[in-house]
Amino acid sequence: RNEKLLKKFGKNLQRIRKAKGMTQEYLAEEAKISQIQVARLESGKLNTSISTLVAIAKALGASTDEFFA
Repeated sequence: RNEKLLKKFGKNLQRIRKAKGMTQEYLAEEAKISQIQVARLESGKLNTSISTLVAIAKALGASTDEFFA
């Protein structure tokens, strides 16, 4: 597990979500995942699947690259 990468992903996810004016709950609903999953991703505690990453990016109207920039 790459803890540093998970933390970076989480911080970028939170930054993008807030910039779009979304709550964790709203993002979770749009991406069809749980709010707890969003919270764990943002805190760098959860390593997610590519499918979930794509669903989150689509819900945010973002490129998957933006989460790792």
